[in-house]
Amino acid sequence: MGTALKEKTKYKKPTYRKEVERVLKEYPILKVAVETEQEAEKVYPSCTLSYEERVNGGYSEYQSSTEKFGIRRANKCLKVKRIEKALTVLDLDERFIIDERYLKLNWVTDIQVYTQLGWSERNYYRIKERALWKLAVALNIL
Repeated sequence: MGTALKEKTKYKKPTYRKEVERVLKEYPILKVAVETEQEAEKVYPSCTLSYEERVNGGYSEYQSSTEKFGIRRANKCLKVKRIEKALTVLDLDERFIIDERYLKLNWVTDIQVYTQLGWSERNYYRIKERALWKLAVALNIL
């Protein structure tokens, strides 16, 4: 009986929270990728993949690999800027939690973060939930 009750009351993350966490975990990798591409462009400014145009399938649309590369690169830069702008909405405690938990390349657990801060578990999760909600609104997820 006890396990059946536990299964019924199991906590399920809201969908917006999962999406915000996915975006935040992706951010450090995207930022490194954008910085690497910018450094490579400084060293090799005129180096491009290919200028030939190709027609794919039955479509009459021309697509070059250079154009695809440029679009992917612009999308990465746009994502990084959107996340950085959304992070400005957070107050100091919220920003610290998000930085420690998601924005470093070596990810840590919630327990490690609130133990390091000396906060209670309840207070930590309250602040974290508020921060994730603010980010969801700022990133147009909610």
